[in-house]
Parts: sequence; structure tokens; C-alpha cells
Amino acid sequence: MTRRCALLLPLGATLAAQPAESPISWSPHPVFNGAPVLFRSKIWSGPATWLDKEIEFRPDADGFTALAGVDLKRAPGNYPLTFGSRTLDIPVTARTYRTSVITVAPKFIDPPQEVQARIAEESATKLKVFKSSVPERLWQGAFTAPSNTRYASSFGVRRTYNGKTQSVHQGLDYSAALGTEIRAANAGRIALAAKMYFEGGFIVIDHGESIFTLYMHLSDFLVKGGDTVEKGAPLAKSGASGRVTGPHLHFAVRWQGLYLEPSTLLRLWSA
Repeated sequence: MTRRCALLLPLGATLAAQPAESPISWSPHPVFNGAPVLFRSKIWSGPATWLDKEIEFRPDADGFTALAGVDLKRAPGNYPLTFGSRTLDIPVTARTYRTSVITVAPKFIDPPQEVQARIAEESATKLKVFKSSVPERLWQGAFTAPSNTRYASSFGVRRTYNGKTQSVHQGLDYSAALGTEIRAANAGRIALAAKMYFEGGFIVIDHGESIFTLYMHLSDFLVKGGDTVEKGAPLAKSGASGRVTGPHLHFAVRWQGLYLEPSTLLRLWSA
């Protein structure tokens, strides 16, 4: 399929006629490692490249937008956004993330032999799901919180489980009591709704453009794989399934293979 791009300008106007203004703006300010990034433009429609990844400016409520993100391990510096024949340097700053110590059931640190095949099969399923995103944009406008409850644990925390296993927390935990209604952060397609070993009750929404939101540790499903959902649609009830220390919702955002800071995504349209 041939991709087209167009620089859409008001009649008689040119980029050179507006030298003091950038044709593209972005949020958050500053951009940091692990951040989702919303690019906005009044005039640019079409493909662009940033951090060696392709993005697409498409119509939104007030011009054209594209969603992107920064790897959690990305070093600070200026990184060029390329669109058409132009480039624009986007500064990325360093953010320091906390550390924490977590105690969970030993079976989630050293899974018994009888569940190893299940874990491997579930890993393969997730990889297949994350490669299945439709190229079209299914989401529209601001992403909204999946629960009205408070945060219990932040994205990017370096965790030590049971004194030895280390990992990075790749989502945002909501302190949701058992049975709390969980809602879709934006419109999309249910790419996965299943019970898994580590994630427990697990839902993945494909929002198109390789953007996914993930909902973990659920109890009851209100949707099934293949369903289409609107923003705010009920998905499930919160639970305490999988690798948890108690009832809560783990909410994550994945874009082109990267996990991004969810609370920043929820604020991008008001920035």
C-alpha cells in the first residue's frame, strides 16, 4: 500500500511565512524517559519518524495529532522528529524512578514445573496479540482513567520481589476494591480477555496504531475477545488474581513494544 503525506496550509500561506512558530507542538513538557508524547499540528498531516519509529499525524478534534513514546532506558538528549523534508529537535530529559520491596507467594517467583508450559504458552499468546494491532486509529481524543480510585503504585518503580527477583513496574496500580467496575480508557477492539498465570484476569484493548491498554488482576469479565468498545465502556470487575499482594487494578499502556507512563497519558490532552 502506498502511503501519502500532505502538508495542509491555509490558502496562500507557507511554513516560511511563520518563522517564529513551530508547525508541531508536543506535550508533556518536558518530555522524559518513559513518557507518552502527544504531537499536535494545525497543518501537518501524514507520516513522521521519531526515535526510529514511524508515527502518523491524523485528524483530531483540533487539527492533526500523533501519539508516540520514549523508552524507559532512553538517555537524555535532543532527538529529531522528521516530517516530510523537515526535522524538529525534541528534547528528552531524565526522570528518576523509585524503588520498592514486594512480597508475593513463592509460586510467582519460582513457578512450579507443572505450570511452566502454561507460562510459555501465555507468553507466546501475548506476543501474538501485540503484533496484531490494526494500522487504523480506533481511539479518539483524550484517554480516560479506567477507575475512579486512587493510585497505589506508580509506573517505573524498580521492584524487588521476595528479596531477590528484580523487575520494573510497567504500569499504574489503582487501589480498587474487589468488584470495582473497570472501564475502557478509549475506544478500540478487545484483543485479549483471558485468565493468565501472572496477570490473573487480563484484558488487552487494541486502540489501533500499535497502541494498547492493559487491565490486570480482574475477577469477572464483561467483554470477550473480538468485541468493539467505546471509551468508558464497562470491561470487567477488579479482583486479586495473578501475582498480587491484594485487590487492585494494574493498568498499563503499550506503544510499539514500549511500556509508557499511564498517568501522563491521561493528562496529555489537558496539557
